Amino acid sequence: MNQSDTHSIQLLQKIYGTADKMAISTSLNNQADVRIINYVWFANEPNKLYFSSVRGTNSLKLYQAGADVAFITIPQDGTPYNPFIRAKGVKAIPSDKTMSELLPRYLELVPGYQKTWDAIGPSLVVYEIILKNVHIDAGIGQEKIDLYFN
Repeated sequence: MNQSDTHSIQLLQKIYGTADKMAISTSLNNQADVRIINYVWFANEPNKLYFSSVRGTNSLKLYQAGADVAFITIPQDGTPYNPFIRAKGVKAIPSDKTMSELLPRYLELVPGYQKTWDAIGPSLVVYEIILKNVHIDAGIGQEKIDLYFN
């Protein structure tokens, strides 16, 4: 177990950098659902992830109803050792940030995101996940730690 020390934050951000998608699971009233979404993060906010969902979808209804959320990052093709970050028991909450604010970061981190933006950009609503603790697995045979944020 580790606190949010410099090494742990650096490892977290290194693994964030190996993925641009996550599998996010919601559970509400014993009904589970899972989907794959793109996400972005900022170095100055290591305990926060941002993602978007299309306005009016069932996913938004689940987030708004306070569904329990779990996620695991999905390493990009060709990433050695299959590193990932996993968290459970978190909430997806509406963000104060807008997609227009986050678009430059999406374009930086998510290959081909311009096509998504062009197709559905105006219908996207921003959510965020604030992490209290996260499991970091740098991959097969690599370092594994649990990181706790205050």
